[in-house]
Amino acid sequence: MATINGIDGALKAVTTGGSPAAISELKGWSVEESTDTAETTVMGNTSKTFASTLKSWTATCELNYEPGNAVQIDMLIGETVDVEFYPNTVSNSTKFTGTALVTSHSRSGAMADLVGSSISLQGTGALTVVA
Repeated sequence: MATINGIDGALKAVTTGGSPAAISELKGWSVEESTDTAETTVMGNTSKTFASTLKSWTATCELNYEPGNAVQIDMLIGETVDVEFYPNTVSNSTKFTGTALVTSHSRSGAMADLVGSSISLQGTGALTVVA
């Protein structure tokens, strides 16, 4: 079984078409897929049964705030972005890709710490896994 070290991950995004570019100062990312369900239980069943209906996905990323990075600047709430999440560097072929809406972008700072940024995304359409 292969082990993937999170230290090598990457995230690329683009808001205006063209090729996705790496988001600088990335500290971490997460992608969560889920599905809605509909109950299919009928009379005579002794246990509930369900069917998968609509699928969805969300994502977040944590980074050190870098106002000079064009990709960070473009991640404005309400914007539609194409994203690529890489578990193990951009040179590895495995990635998760999709289109998402930026639903929140917060920045925070504290004494004796770097200013951080947190971005939340709501997928619109399917999330594709390229292996």
